[in-house]
Amino acid sequence: MDLMSNYGEKPLSGEPGRDEVQTGGMSGDEEETQCRRFPTGRRWGIITPMSPPSVSDAEVDRRVLRSASLIAAAFLAGVALVNALTLLTDAARAGRPLDPPVPWILEYSSVTVLAALVPVLALLERRFPLKPGAWRGALLAHATGSVVFSALHICGMIVLRKIAYAAILGKSYRFFDEPLRDLAYEYRKDLLTYATILLVLALLRGVEERRRETALARSEARKTGRLVFKSGGRTVWLDARSLHWAEAAANYVDVRANGATHLLRISLTALEQQLRAAGVDVVRVHRSRIVNRAKIMEIIPSRDGDFHVRMSDGAELKGSRRYRHLLNRAS
Repeated sequence: MDLMSNYGEKPLSGEPGRDEVQTGGMSGDEEETQCRRFPTGRRWGIITPMSPPSVSDAEVDRRVLRSASLIAAAFLAGVALVNALTLLTDAARAGRPLDPPVPWILEYSSVTVLAALVPVLALLERRFPLKPGAWRGALLAHATGSVVFSALHICGMIVLRKIAYAAILGKSYRFFDEPLRDLAYEYRKDLLTYATILLVLALLRGVEERRRETALARSEARKTGRLVFKSGGRTVWLDARSLHWAEAAANYVDVRANGATHLLRISLTALEQQLRAAGVDVVRVHRSRIVNRAKIMEIIPSRDGDFHVRMSDGAELKGSRRYRHLLNRAS
């Protein structure tokens, strides 16, 4: 079997010899330098290193659900604790008789069911994401979902309360004194809870998606020496070594490369990591500014202890004394 067929490559010339794989104790960033070589007469062909598998959609879903479940469990448990203590305090102040276990049964039966319903909301959020261009269908789906969510919550907590009342208090639990009023009251609360959990899920998904994009971008930088950025519907590719400097601008970064300035939605720290992954010796000269050390022409000190860096493209950037030692460090 042709071992090259797995990589989509053909021998360059000459008689193909024995394949040899260079692996050797690599880890971290070095693992992508691994490649397969084969002799081809007077020349050697080198196959581009394979990129590590990206995080799958299923793994993103698992991470989002795991984080959302932990956040919901902690938050709801705290809410139940405060509400139960409040019920006990109010009863004592009003002189009303109240069995001490009742507030705990009422509150924790409710939040237990709510926490158990987080996976259901995760499925709905995944199926009907709140994204531009799909708002109408998503809102309709979530309006219906909130009704189902509330019905499941009410049924679940009634079952738990009936079991707890019989086991702990030795009496029965009655919920529907006035069905319409009780259902409307519960739905109002459940609608707010539904919207809050949905928002948390959407935010966590955004974080995980950005984390995946950052990992892929760093992998691309290590493999090809190019930076890739997504901005809206655009994808920008830059030769990492062509970068002169970059400066943070609110939620964006101004990047100067190839004689042009690009406004990209990325953090300065993430950009710095990509550049280092691509083998570019960048140095931070200010908390909001990094430069390519290879493009520095002159460092001009100031009387106040700060300095200016003159770049090969003619730009003169202000640096802070706090970062001066980084410039003096050997590359």
